[in-house]
Amino acid sequence: MYCFFFLILSNTLFAQDLEIDQLVNDQIDNHSIPGIAVGVVKDGNVILSKGYGYSDVENKTKANEHTIYQIGSVTKMFTGHLLSILIEKQILSPSDTLSDFFPDDLNFPKSPSGQVVTIKDIATHSSEFPRYPSNLERIDPDPIQGYSIEQMLEGIELVSIKNKIGGHYSYSNFGYGILGIAMEYRMNKPLSELLDEHIFSAYHMNHSSLFFRESLHDNLATPYLEVSPLKKTEPWDMGTLAGAGNIFSSVSDLNQFMIHLLKESKTNDIQMKKRLSINETWSYGLGCFVIDSSKWDTQIIYHGGDIDGYASYLALYPEFDLGIVILTNWGEGQRVGEAFSEISDAVANHFLNPID
Repeated sequence: MYCFFFLILSNTLFAQDLEIDQLVNDQIDNHSIPGIAVGVVKDGNVILSKGYGYSDVENKTKANEHTIYQIGSVTKMFTGHLLSILIEKQILSPSDTLSDFFPDDLNFPKSPSGQVVTIKDIATHSSEFPRYPSNLERIDPDPIQGYSIEQMLEGIELVSIKNKIGGHYSYSNFGYGILGIAMEYRMNKPLSELLDEHIFSAYHMNHSSLFFRESLHDNLATPYLEVSPLKKTEPWDMGTLAGAGNIFSSVSDLNQFMIHLLKESKTNDIQMKKRLSINETWSYGLGCFVIDSSKWDTQIIYHGGDIDGYASYLALYPEFDLGIVILTNWGEGQRVGEAFSEISDAVANHFLNPID
């Protein structure tokens, strides 16, 4: 009873102080966004868990904290977290090569100097693998459905590496799909079961799943490509590339994920360690960007996601034990990004002191 009362009180005081309800509703009105859900955790407590607007515009179904969205590339934070758990348990190592996981007769790509691709290279987007495999025929509205293990293995053999491996950031959904399957092969379990066992069940994320399941149907937000005129689409089924962007979740569940990511633990240290420098302020860990923010003079752990009809944002400020997640059922890239920035900056400014 005390914890429940504390959550209600925290939500109320935070919302009143920041006027978060007005801020989010303004973004919905200004950008014609169907619905937005916002979650905030601070010092191990849920401060905000709320939906705004509509999960279904036509039926006037209101969004709430349990509304389910496909989170796109924020999935990589989960794939990276699972990888970090397996590294901590010494089940695998970042220096393991792809040939340690896949069939021996597979012709693995090498760099011109003979380098081979490691798990670290795949996990940090420095493997020189393409964004999507060359043998994937993308057909809307579900462009990846049906991409099989056999096609993935063929796609690996089709990769041509022309540069040094491990030294250059080049974002690859293909790579993260391969990473998920590599962990499946090592553990002899589907990635969906591994995520359920090590993350969703362990962190009490009871309404999250790698693949869509019928129990999520009633709370699933309808994905929209456009609102004026209304244009609906369908959630993706990324199949063998699911580790790159397929997870379904809610802000309520993602608040629990953030609370665990903000705890002091070896797993989190492994995941959030800078492993590849992208530029002067941005690096990549395992499934997450590590940003040295001059605005708040602190480190931010971040990933965003954008998939047809959905977009997502998750940022952690470990020094301040603060986490922010934002989800929407609209896939209009730049305008969604502007709305997310307004909301996330306002929340961060509320708890941190920005540097002019």
